[in-house]
Amino acid sequence: MEQLDLFADLGEPEAPKAGKAITLPKPTAGQWANTAAKPQPQQPALIPEAPRRPRPEFAISPADGAAFGEKVSTAWHQAHGGNRMEIPLGIVATLALWPQKGYPRTLAEFLRGLDAQQLVACVREVAAYWWMRRPDLIDTASVLFRWAEQDTYAANELQAIRATFHAALDANALDHTGHEDPELNADIDLMSWAVTSLRHHTARQGLGEYHTPPEVCDMMAAQIIGRDPEAIHDGYSILDPCAGTGGMFRSAAQHVRGLGKDPARLTWFAQEIDPYSAAGCAVNMIVWGMGPNAMVACGDTLAEGDMWNRAVEHRRMLVKARDDAAAAMAIARAVRQVERLVSQGSEAA
Repeated sequence: MEQLDLFADLGEPEAPKAGKAITLPKPTAGQWANTAAKPQPQQPALIPEAPRRPRPEFAISPADGAAFGEKVSTAWHQAHGGNRMEIPLGIVATLALWPQKGYPRTLAEFLRGLDAQQLVACVREVAAYWWMRRPDLIDTASVLFRWAEQDTYAANELQAIRATFHAALDANALDHTGHEDPELNADIDLMSWAVTSLRHHTARQGLGEYHTPPEVCDMMAAQIIGRDPEAIHDGYSILDPCAGTGGMFRSAAQHVRGLGKDPARLTWFAQEIDPYSAAGCAVNMIVWGMGPNAMVACGDTLAEGDMWNRAVEHRRMLVKARDDAAAAMAIARAVRQVERLVSQGSEAA
């Protein structure tokens, strides 16, 4: 399935309707309690995962998610990058969102040849590129990119930035996200592994942050969605009130693809309280090709409830800001062209 043109007109997504929406559940601690002494009811047979087409091999096999997150975290901390986890997360997001697809080895060598300041410029360029195409998602993910707007950096930060870029490249980040086909970019949630590896375990405990293992997400998506392709049709909504970085969406999208359907034609709406995880989810919505009706809201689901209307208004505001900026740039370009023509005419005279 090809990536949709995300710069196309972003119309208003249809609000989820009863009977057309799936709300993805979350496993509770009680599910995993010790129940060995209690007789268990017979469980229904698990619905097998829909078949996927083979993944083409790149020059180097991609690392698994846990190894990727560990390498990124180790590189950042060994280079004494400090406690600003938005910087290494922004580096992972930059590589995941890099618009040039299909040449991971060439691109990796190019990036390895850049100094730290040039790599920071790459972060700014990638954020600007995608802001023009999905301003709502990039605004939600802006916590991962704002640091690149600084004028100066400490020497240890520059060293850590370059070391982290190299570690992510050495862990073959581009092999996970460097495909033209978004289906092949959704095998692993790199943002989830980066968040959980960079955040201290006591901080995760304090936040109650426990990302659902991908194997469990795959099983739950297969059970909830089922095997009937006719049950999932254009305009269907899939919602996650505690989305993390979107791991359940990844599994659901891959299952939908296995049924021969395009997830970019569905509506995906994620709510997440942690800004870093919400930012990672917004990045993933682009990387995984979730389409123009994918939205992410950052807020407390328990306190605020359904944030759909807020997310739609946020999207409307950012699209207008994008369009106004594009119009201003077009006018500025036209003025420069006129000035150049006048200058050339004056010289000829």
